[in-house]
Formats: sequence, structure tokens, C-alpha cells
Amino acid sequence: MTERKNEKDAKDQLLLTTPSDESNRKKESEVEANEEMVDNENIGASKEKARASLSSLKYSQSPKEKELFKRLSIILSILAIGIFITLYFISPFSKVDKIILSGVKKSDAEKIVASSTIKVNKSIWEQYFNKKEMSASIVKENPRVEKAKIKLQNVNDFKITITEYPTIGYVKNGGKNYEVLGNGKILANPVKDMGAELPLLINFEEGENLSEFLSAYKKFDEKTKSNIENIESLATKTNPFRIKFKMRDGNEVIGLSTTIADKMAFYDKIASEMKEKGVIDMEAGSTGVFSYPFKDSSKTETSETMQTEETIQPQ
Repeated sequence: MTERKNEKDAKDQLLLTTPSDESNRKKESEVEANEEMVDNENIGASKEKARASLSSLKYSQSPKEKELFKRLSIILSILAIGIFITLYFISPFSKVDKIILSGVKKSDAEKIVASSTIKVNKSIWEQYFNKKEMSASIVKENPRVEKAKIKLQNVNDFKITITEYPTIGYVKNGGKNYEVLGNGKILANPVKDMGAELPLLINFEEGENLSEFLSAYKKFDEKTKSNIENIESLATKTNPFRIKFKMRDGNEVIGLSTTIADKMAFYDKIASEMKEKGVIDMEAGSTGVFSYPFKDSSKTETSETMQTEETIQPQ
């Protein structure tokens, strides 16, 4: 009887204590959650304070400190640039590595390089700023060269680009042939082979009559030029500009260097109307053109006085 009563009391006591324990555990969980929340808030506040502190440190420099920092930055930049420049000037990149030639056809390449005075393995910039003088030296010492342009290429190479005067014909002197350039210069060195398409100039010397003829010759079209076999100067004291063309089609042309450029535009028309090969006289007047056969000593007018400016196309 007593044992049953004890068991019942124990069960009742167990039932009474269980809800209390669960309540305690809940309270403990709530306390722990609250503590964790407080800790998180404290950590967040600490981080905010740290950020605020860093921010205040960042912008807390005095004007004097800022000025000192700016000056220090400038000094360091200048030193870095100075070091870079020094390294550049003692390196191979600051010296001429090689010379490149372009546009050379008939000129002496070695003479062009020598007359340029450019020195390999010497300072680029000391020579670069004298490029106008070097170009002028090339033109002066090489009669075939019309223009010379010097520029920097590939970091430390010099490129010389040449423009040459064209060869417009040849003169014969002492059994040797010499080139006549487009600027009226007769080269001193004879040539072995003449270009078959270029005319032979007879009795011409450097000077006014050759220069005047070349001014007219440059205005001829390519067909007319290719039809001229030789050009002879018939200059006299009273008329230094009289010339004669021997044409490859068998005709001859007489005229003046001062007017021949306009009149040669009528050559094809007049030649086609001639029944025999002969002389086309373009000397008379500023616009008159006449022709006559070789066997006839008299001149027959084959065309009326013409206004050449109406049909001439400027070259």
C-alpha cells in the first residue's frame, strides 16, 4: 500500500517538474538569442566606429600635409622620368641602327648615304634635328636627285626617300653619250646603252636654249615624245631657240622652243594629210603651220592659220 502511494507521488512530482524545465530552457534560449543579438549589434557598432575612425583619418590631413604630399609626388615623378631618360640615352635605342634607302633607281646609293652625313651608332636626335641640312646636302651632291626626304622609322632607323629627275634624252660628245636630265643638267659620266625610246639631242649645251626646249618638251604627250628620234638645236645669235625634230615616222619638224609646245598638238592631223614624207614648218608666226615634201624646195601651206589654244590640252 505504501509502495503504490510512493510511485504515485513520484509520477505526480515528475509531471509537475517537466513543464518547469521546458520553461527554463525556453528562457535560456531567449537569453542566449538576446545576448547574440546584442553581440552582433556591438560588433556592427564597432565596425561602424572603425569605418568612421578610418574616414576621419583619411580626410584629417592638414593643408600643409597635403601640400607636402603633392610636392613629394612631383619630385618622385621627376626622378622617375629622369631615370628613364638616362637609361634611354645610354641604351642602343638612342643610336642610329641602320639607314634605309627608298626611290633609288639610277643614283649611286653609297654616294647618297655618304652625302647625307648620317652616322650609324651615333645619337639619333643630334642628327635628326639636322635632317633639313642633310637633305639639302644629298640634293647638292647628287645631280640626279630632285628631292630627298629623311624621317625616323622603326624606333631608331633613318629612312631616306629619293625622288630622281627623269632622263629625257642623250647628247653625243666625242663619240660618247651623256644623259640629259629633266632639269637641264647633262651628267658628266657617259652611258654605254641609251634608252631606245628616248631621243638624241644634237648641238645642245647646258644653258638657256636647252632649258627653254625642256620647258616645251615636258608639255608634249607621251605619243608625241615616243615619235621623236632626235632633236637638233639650230640656234643662231639672232634666234637661239630654233630647233628641228627628226620623227620616227619619217617626217621632220622645224620650230621654235618658245611656241613648239602648242603647235605640236596639230602634228598628227597635218601628217595624216601629207601625201609624202616631208617637212612640217611650225616656225612661222605664233599659230601658222606649213608642210612640204623633202624633194620640193618650195613651201606649200597645208593648213590655214589656226588658233592653237582652242585644241591644246595643257600637260
